[in-house]
Amino acid sequence: MANINLVKLPDEISDDQAILLSDIVPIGWFGPDLADIEEGHSVAVFECGPVGQFAIASARLMGARVIAVDRLDDRLAMARRQGAETINFDREDPIKTILELTGGIGVDRAIDAVGIDAQHAQAGPAHKQAEQKQNELAREREEATPQAKKEGDHWVAGDALSQVLSWATEALCKASQLAIIGVYSPTDRVFPIGQAMNKNLTIKMGNCNHRRYYTTLIDLVRTGALDPAKILTQHEPLQNAIEAYKAFDQHEPGWIKIELKPAAAAA
Repeated sequence: MANINLVKLPDEISDDQAILLSDIVPIGWFGPDLADIEEGHSVAVFECGPVGQFAIASARLMGARVIAVDRLDDRLAMARRQGAETINFDREDPIKTILELTGGIGVDRAIDAVGIDAQHAQAGPAHKQAEQKQNELAREREEATPQAKKEGDHWVAGDALSQVLSWATEALCKASQLAIIGVYSPTDRVFPIGQAMNKNLTIKMGNCNHRRYYTTLIDLVRTGALDPAKILTQHEPLQNAIEAYKAFDQHEPGWIKIELKPAAAAA
């Protein structure tokens, strides 16, 4: 409703920044806030797409050491530019590496920023693990997305639905905390509850209340502490929306966050 959701922005905030402030930036901030991150915490962020990138930026602003996990080089490069240490799970075992980076203890916090779109490793030690669970992962996807409307290779859920939740649980130290902001299907019922319980983990999840964070985020953008426009990688005319969505869906190199502009603005 207009009396609740409309917010007047300072003149210093650009249109590009404002567009991102309306949705994706609050979601990224929501993850570290949900995880109760404090100065000095170590945090593993699983997935470095748009949500993950803002989760990384937000966690860094909160004073955390961030370890970002993904398999796409362009996304990992952006995470490094934001000050994160990175792990490519196509090249190394993410759990083993996180434990090595934390002296065998594990991270204080983990953020699942991918949800149902999680992809299994295509190479390396993590690929071997996924191959051993191939039938189980395929069954999980079918059960979680029974009414998926696929179009060839597009709009298909990830092929490793439970992977991130398992990795996050393994990567966390005892008595630590997991925040889940990646979207899962209402029919998904897979979670490593036994391991989480025996580690005494606190788990928080949910959908973001965007309005709650606007005042904080507007101040951060206005003062230059946070620049949402830094993650915009593509500017496409509005009439190319379908092709742009397909390129993003296929994770084509460089397509991390896309801005669609009406023809007059794009000219």
